[in-house]
Amino acid sequence: MQLSLPTNSVRWDQSLARGHTESYFLKANDPQCPGRALWIKFTLLVPEDGTEGLGELWAIRFDGETGRHQGAKASFPLSSCSLQEVGLGLVIGPGRLEPGHTRGEAGDGDQNIRWDLRFDVDDQSTMFGLPHAWMYEASFPKNKVYSPCPRTRFRGSLSVAGDLWKIEDWVGMLGHNWGRSHNPRYHWAQCNMFGDDDCVFEGYSARIALGPWLSPWLTGAVVRYQGEDLKFNSVTGALNSSVEAELFRWSFRSRQGGWQMHWEVEAPVGDFAGLVYRNPDGTENQCLNSKIASCRLRLSRKTGRSWEPVADLKGKRTCAYEILQVDTEHGVVMLA
Repeated sequence: MQLSLPTNSVRWDQSLARGHTESYFLKANDPQCPGRALWIKFTLLVPEDGTEGLGELWAIRFDGETGRHQGAKASFPLSSCSLQEVGLGLVIGPGRLEPGHTRGEAGDGDQNIRWDLRFDVDDQSTMFGLPHAWMYEASFPKNKVYSPCPRTRFRGSLSVAGDLWKIEDWVGMLGHNWGRSHNPRYHWAQCNMFGDDDCVFEGYSARIALGPWLSPWLTGAVVRYQGEDLKFNSVTGALNSSVEAELFRWSFRSRQGGWQMHWEVEAPVGDFAGLVYRNPDGTENQCLNSKIASCRLRLSRKTGRSWEPVADLKGKRTCAYEILQVDTEHGVVMLA
């Protein structure tokens, strides 16, 4: 898919006086101990009222073995940040993100998180969450997402208050999203560790704002299976009555292009970290964030008049799973 700007370019148009939010996010899981994971995010937040925007650094260290997750956030005036016009290049406070490398720190004292990580970029092929290039350029849909590095390897270090984790060939990803605001409600997941199977899943179910109302769940997914992109994200298939979106669990089924899939993901409340996401209009959402969820993906292919099972894949505590909502009654510990 060819877009108007190279992959990873900042999409904030400074000539337009309107709200904007944009994120580059990285996650990685320890292949030797999948309950250990990291998440790092670089965010641009531009308010609707024309006041000074913010560049933000976020970081979470997930430790599923101890049940202790640690998170931090740091904010800086957007005018002090450096944003490369074409391609990947951001400097937000002490944080830097460039092709194949990120470093930075956020938080103070016991919640100080520092990282210095390198990741593979040369062998990566972008996975696009939307089905058509025009959808990334037009005003609708309001939110855009793709993953420039859907399955890469990380090396380096991450520490919390001096407690060092050495990162050696952790499996992870780099994603990029942007829009006028966060979607009011969504479930999103990405898994690239299904044991030894060559597969990456990324998908979403979202309810978009239609004036004072919310739409039904709109759903899409892409599965990269053995090097082939299986697309379950057509516009006509977005309304999907099979979606079950609950607190800490999400599932759906889809048939498109001669393939059928059944997706399930869940995690206990203790495997989530809570974050407050601010919108350009000043409202807030609760992000329930896990990078150690468990998932199952079943694939079948149309053969004549029947469906032939092709794969039954499971990711045990290796799945990124995020829930966005307004309701604060969820029981997840808020970290930032």
